[in-house]
Amino acid sequence: MPPLLRFRPERLTLWLLLLALSTLFLCSFDKGYFYRPGIDGWITAKNLAIAENLSLDHYFGLFMERRQVLGGTPAYKMMYSRFPVGGYALIKLAIFPFGNDLSAKILAARMLMLLLFSAAALLAFHSLTRITSHRWIALAATLAAFSSYYMLFYDDSVSTEFSMELFAVMLVFHGMVVFMQEGRFRQLLARTCVALLLGWRVYAFLLPFLTLGLASEAVRVWKEGTAPWPRVRSTGAAVLRSRYMALGVFALLFGATVLGFNFANEYAAFGGERLVTELPSVQSMLRRTGLDQELNSVFDQVGWLRFLQQQLFRVCVASVPLALTDLGVDLLEWFSSAPFSASVFSGLPLSVSLLALLMVMAASTTVVGLAGPLLARRHRMLVATLALSGFFWALPMRHNAAGHPHEALYYVGVPLVFYSLLLLYVHKRWGHGPVVGLAVAALLAFVVSAFQMNHRWRPDAPSAESQLATLAEFGSIRETTRGKVVLLLESVRPDWSRWVRGRFKSLSYSRQKRRYHLAGSVLTQPLDKEAAARAADFIVTRDRVESDALLTPGNEQVFLYDSAGMDDLMELYRTTYQRVVSAGEPAARSYFDVYLGDGALIHVREACVREDVPSGVFVQVIPEDPKSLPRGDLPRWRWRDGFENLFIHFRRSGVLFEGKCMLVLPLPDYPVSGIRTGHRKAGRVLWEVEIPAR
Repeated sequence: MPPLLRFRPERLTLWLLLLALSTLFLCSFDKGYFYRPGIDGWITAKNLAIAENLSLDHYFGLFMERRQVLGGTPAYKMMYSRFPVGGYALIKLAIFPFGNDLSAKILAARMLMLLLFSAAALLAFHSLTRITSHRWIALAATLAAFSSYYMLFYDDSVSTEFSMELFAVMLVFHGMVVFMQEGRFRQLLARTCVALLLGWRVYAFLLPFLTLGLASEAVRVWKEGTAPWPRVRSTGAAVLRSRYMALGVFALLFGATVLGFNFANEYAAFGGERLVTELPSVQSMLRRTGLDQELNSVFDQVGWLRFLQQQLFRVCVASVPLALTDLGVDLLEWFSSAPFSASVFSGLPLSVSLLALLMVMAASTTVVGLAGPLLARRHRMLVATLALSGFFWALPMRHNAAGHPHEALYYVGVPLVFYSLLLLYVHKRWGHGPVVGLAVAALLAFVVSAFQMNHRWRPDAPSAESQLATLAEFGSIRETTRGKVVLLLESVRPDWSRWVRGRFKSLSYSRQKRRYHLAGSVLTQPLDKEAAARAADFIVTRDRVESDALLTPGNEQVFLYDSAGMDDLMELYRTTYQRVVSAGEPAARSYFDVYLGDGALIHVREACVREDVPSGVFVQVIPEDPKSLPRGDLPRWRWRDGFENLFIHFRRSGVLFEGKCMLVLPLPDYPVSGIRTGHRKAGRVLWEVEIPAR
């Protein structure tokens, strides 16, 4: 038997950790879907599209799609070059061998994410083993920290921001531990390079480490001096020559090189016709860091107090295994996905928030006070780095962190430190037995939490058969349309109730998913679809029309036509217009005439040109009894609002024909007491109408 597989008692904790992590893979194979409903599907498809499009032909640009306006040249849309290119190159490498088998590619990418998540847990375990000199303490702390709601929610989502960056920060932290114990500075530099190719949150771990390291170096040299002025000079020289300073400068220069490479590629992708400050990725960075003063970010809306309350809640949830929390799965979903106006602690007295903060501070202070002296002096700086890292990211990046629950992943250092110190004290006070018992309890909590998170998505997930069929159909379509101009045409059939947003029976027309499904093609979605069809090579739609132009007669969910089939497809718009609009009176009149018919809400503007059309409209569907609806029809966090809120991009989903603009939106089949629709821009309502139920 190979030495690595030979059982040794000291390796029991490692085998238990691997056993616990294996449940994540079991859950992933058991899920029966490739896209989860909601945010996971959006995230996974977005990042897969970016990875698919990554190539030298596109200057290694990180973009979701290329779009072509009538008669124009293809332009890159949805650029993400603010992220390091290494993570997307790794996803590309994982999915490359599977050709047009989209289901295999999605599964391979999810397995890559789980491998990185597991590697991050292993690195955390080995780091804590070195710090505490106790494997059972390291096992218990790692499993407790990695079984929280945030960890298990994002564990296999395909993104460079989740499991990949979690692996990156744990890789660097383990390098810090080895450096402090064995002085391996070059190894730390190499790990920093690899980590910065995967994500920027590495700086959140480097900043407290460098700050504390430089401070300790300055204090050490200062104590050795005598006269004030020589002390200042020797202290300054020691700080500048220290390895902490070298690490900081190296990390800064290497990160700037990676970012400069991305920006240079993005600049080339736009033909050198834009200023650097006008590049999409530069503007996105300015918005997310709050440097763009014209942006009204989530943080600007809520202020410091609400932001700190939000971070307190996230730290608390990140510190408790999902299986043990008193809040419950549905309440956690409500907190994590509700708009910030309905988010954590809203409606609670300020005294309750302050009391919760004091309780957390008291518990943490007690644990640190009792167990802190049990740590070796050289390890205290590492523990402080681990505990502070999440705050070193969230506070400077508050304009981004306020609206993104996944930022709570990087508070992982808080539970790692908290449980490690608590178990150190338990070990000193009561011995080895209770620590082993708590480690086994943590293992059970991890396993139960993993299965609980897996089970929560089952009621809302499309069937695996439906997803497989759609992916297979898009695989054949992509093979035909790669590199060609494709017009994406929304459904216009009278039977609208199947296609309510959030309840698609297939994956064909969720916007982010189709960008992945048709990666490599040039996509177009102008309002004037008749003119666009003349310029397009192909038309993709979920409507099947009996036409000689149908190129995929065996498909059942999504269909490919050549441009000759456009007349048949446009006839559906004309039929809907004649049957509902021409034959009846509008339910409301405003900027648009709004009609109800054929199970749909129809917006019409006569004598309309493209410039008259807003980018989007909102629709609020008010059920008669929100709490009686299935979870898939109306999320529970919407019960407080009492309506389902939809936003429709008019210029993508609407149509311009015969001098008219028309948008058809399917309505749900549950009883409705009323509908509100209108258009907002820059926080102002430009027009709004309310339609009573009929």
